[in-house]
Amino acid sequence: MNNILQKQSAKKYYIFLLILFSVIFSCKEKELKDYAALVDPMIGTNWNGHTFPGATLPFGMVQLSPDTKVGFWDKESGNDYSVGIWDNCSGYHYSDSTIMGFTHTHFSGTGGEGGSDIMFMPTVGELMFTPGDTLNTKTGYRSRFSHDNEYASPGYYSVLLDDYNVRVELTATQRVGLHKYTFPQSNESNVILDLVHGNKDTPDSLFIEIKDNRLLGYRAASGGLDGPKAIYFVAEFSKPFDSFGVAVNDIIKNNLTTAKGKNIKSFFRFSTDKDEPVLLKVAISTVSIDGAIKNMKAELPYWDFEKTKTLARKAWNKELNKIDIKVGTREQQKTFYTALYHASIHPNIYMDVDRKYRSTDNKVYTADKNFDNYTNFSLWDTFRGLHPLQTIINTEKTSQYIKTYIERYEHSLNMPIMEFSGNERYSMIGYHSLPVVADAYAKGIRDYDVEKAYKAMKQLSNASIPGKKYYLQYGFIPYEFEIASVSSTLEYSFDDWCVSVLAKDFNKADYDLYNQRGHFYKNLFNPKYNFMVPKSNKYAWYKNFDPMQSSHHYTEANAYQYSTFAIQDIESLIEMMGGDKAFEKWLDVAFSTKTDFAKMTIADVTGLIGQYAHGNEPSHHVSYLYNYVGSAYKTQKLVRQILTTLYSDKTDGISGNEDAGQMSAWYILSAMGFYSVTPGMDYFVIGSPLFDKVTINLENGKKFTVVANNNSIDNPYIQSVSLNGKPYQKSYLKYEDIMQGSEIVFEMGNKPNFDWGKAKENRPYSLKYNAVVMPQVTFSNKVFLDYSLIKMTTENTTADIRYTLDGTEPDPSSTKYTGPFKVNESSVIKAKTFVPGQVPSYTTTVSVRKTGLEEPQNVSGLKPGIKYLYREGLCAETADLLKYPVKDTGVLRTFNVDAIKDSRVFGYNLTGYINVPENGIYTFYLVSNDGATLYVNDELIVDNDGAHASYVLYGQKGLKKGFHKIKVDYFQMGRAKDLVVSWQKDDGKITEIPAKVLFH
Repeated sequence: MNNILQKQSAKKYYIFLLILFSVIFSCKEKELKDYAALVDPMIGTNWNGHTFPGATLPFGMVQLSPDTKVGFWDKESGNDYSVGIWDNCSGYHYSDSTIMGFTHTHFSGTGGEGGSDIMFMPTVGELMFTPGDTLNTKTGYRSRFSHDNEYASPGYYSVLLDDYNVRVELTATQRVGLHKYTFPQSNESNVILDLVHGNKDTPDSLFIEIKDNRLLGYRAASGGLDGPKAIYFVAEFSKPFDSFGVAVNDIIKNNLTTAKGKNIKSFFRFSTDKDEPVLLKVAISTVSIDGAIKNMKAELPYWDFEKTKTLARKAWNKELNKIDIKVGTREQQKTFYTALYHASIHPNIYMDVDRKYRSTDNKVYTADKNFDNYTNFSLWDTFRGLHPLQTIINTEKTSQYIKTYIERYEHSLNMPIMEFSGNERYSMIGYHSLPVVADAYAKGIRDYDVEKAYKAMKQLSNASIPGKKYYLQYGFIPYEFEIASVSSTLEYSFDDWCVSVLAKDFNKADYDLYNQRGHFYKNLFNPKYNFMVPKSNKYAWYKNFDPMQSSHHYTEANAYQYSTFAIQDIESLIEMMGGDKAFEKWLDVAFSTKTDFAKMTIADVTGLIGQYAHGNEPSHHVSYLYNYVGSAYKTQKLVRQILTTLYSDKTDGISGNEDAGQMSAWYILSAMGFYSVTPGMDYFVIGSPLFDKVTINLENGKKFTVVANNNSIDNPYIQSVSLNGKPYQKSYLKYEDIMQGSEIVFEMGNKPNFDWGKAKENRPYSLKYNAVVMPQVTFSNKVFLDYSLIKMTTENTTADIRYTLDGTEPDPSSTKYTGPFKVNESSVIKAKTFVPGQVPSYTTTVSVRKTGLEEPQNVSGLKPGIKYLYREGLCAETADLLKYPVKDTGVLRTFNVDAIKDSRVFGYNLTGYINVPENGIYTFYLVSNDGATLYVNDELIVDNDGAHASYVLYGQKGLKKGFHKIKVDYFQMGRAKDLVVSWQKDDGKITEIPAKVLFH
């Protein structure tokens, strides 16, 4: 009896606790402010913000949104239909006036097209299975619409389709999209499912099965930003359809229940009364159809649109309430909370409710309870501001992101570089998962296997990526060998420094190594110009250098925009540039020098203040650099200018591609008064707070408050600062002060306080490391017949250079360099600088090769010109040409392809013989836009492959007089084209290979 009474008492107590917790939870729910009312998802959908307006949840798998125009290409014909729709990378653009349909995957603000999977489109009347012409919507299923009848808010989107008088409403859970179509009275109310549709991809395999009122299937496609992927789905209607059919290769087959192929579409027809809603819920999975079914059953088992919409808004308000702002104009409030909304879309949960997920090795795994798998890491953009922001407002998710990186290391060799839809895309330079880990580690976020993360960082830092082998040999990438030689060197150097952040606690040798590599940026600094300048493999500076000229040496930028990217060592950069005053003047010139658009021709470089380009990420830290020379007031003025002129609450209110949240993260951090100049350091650099009061509601239950007294548009300057009631002179803010819950108070004014933050001890700082400078090793000939003359130099006149010729690592007992010497055999020369009492330099490695002269081919009956095979099709590399049929054959006089006058995608396989006029070593130069490879006597001599802007690379070969086989494979992805093949004998004049020496 006592046991029974005890159990009843315990049960009552348990019920009481449940009620109490329910009340407390309910109160907390009521305390949430409706910041979603200040969010306008239309911001960024115009100009080139590349955002989408549709329904999604914070970091959700589904992004259910309209597509107004998409890029696509036809594998069979090779025709590219994406030219001119760069604005539609998200599938939607505000300038468009027609809608094709509503799809379940989108990318927010990326610079490449992708997603737009599983498209449904409600129509009325005649069945059509092609989208049709934007100028005449009667030619297909697309419909006109007006922005007057369109509305978007977090987790909800609505639009009226004018051609059909159908009101479309969309909402979502994490993994399920919910559609509501309000039809007119009709016996021909249709819903079209177009599985072919995607954004810049093409189907590999499509499948649909129709069972009762449920659709099952998948869409496997490749070619977009996210690469090859499969989206599995299950869809259900809220009422039975009257009839259905499947169009296989555009031939309608009524009542067909199963179909598989590369061109699969279907229709579902209803009889509807006036204003009758038909609901459609669509669950997706990247694992299996069964996974999609489980996702739907778990997340959306009911047919309540309003409830789902309300829950979506609550989810957003929970995320948006992490930061409270006070005062500010209505426009600023909308801009801020829309920025916070955009910064909470990516990365995305990438696993089913049963915790199964598909990894980058295309295998399916089941996550343990402590791991959530994510994807869509646009890391070249987001390591700068988005991820540092998450270390404040989403520390738990930050750990999950790093756990995801470790998972990639375990199953796919490397942590991510640029990953979309679970696929590594290598679409930008650098390896920027490293700063995400370093930043978290430096700030004490370590809820993951730290030792394994450290191993994974080292693995990625030594991975084989473009230019890396030269970077590790020379300490920079010579511009003759790879494109983006300057920007890649600088970003690789920063990423390597990030390894040292962890190595300090793990391994002294690694700490030295990665700090040495963290100083490689110095190898491209030219003191004559005070810029980072391309350098050759003979240590010669690039001729005709122009810092305003955008070129293939810098990624989406020019020298102004990249030369301060030594964010791991800004103090040394200032010294190199001549000290505080010289550096400050350099910045002044950069912000005041007017852009010459004849020299800056890159679409991504927007949001300009002089040479500063806020619309693209390489500039994002630059306005904060005045703090490092004690002129914080200049940072304050510039930051406030950027906040108030380069962002707005209009549809074109983002001054560049949103880039998966980075543009918005810059705004959020800067509006709060600080920014992450150096991820991997445990502080933020102070700017100029935009709002009178900001409160960050931290996950640990504490609050960090920023107060700006006397703040206004006319008062951007800091007069004084206090932290927790005590005077604060530093122009940076420690992470721990934020996370411990503090109050920082700014007194603002309309005139600069020249003294605040001026003293050296009050400025942001770098972690000092005295790296001994690498020796320079030059040669008379990289490829030689008799010998090559080797010279070595070092900036430190008291240092010794020790070297080896057999590829072994030099040590203090190795041969000492005393003067130039000859090598007459192929050699791998390694040299290192030694200074007493200091860690030796990083090793310089140079390879020289002895060669003979290849015998000519014994051929006869040759005719002038080069034989060609002409093909059309989109390629990522020259090998892809073989996928496409030969459309034409013939003979060209030279390698010139200017006869192609339009912007089609095409490629040539060019073969023949070159008549070498005399014995010698010949250097072959290959200019190409996009990719090309050059073979002589079946040996690859120049590899200028891959999709890229016009760029020249070279290779060498010893040839005897006579005929030698030559082959060039070349492809062009549309728009500009360029193919030039030149040669040079020994050190003679470089000339384009003339028609008189080419035969077939």
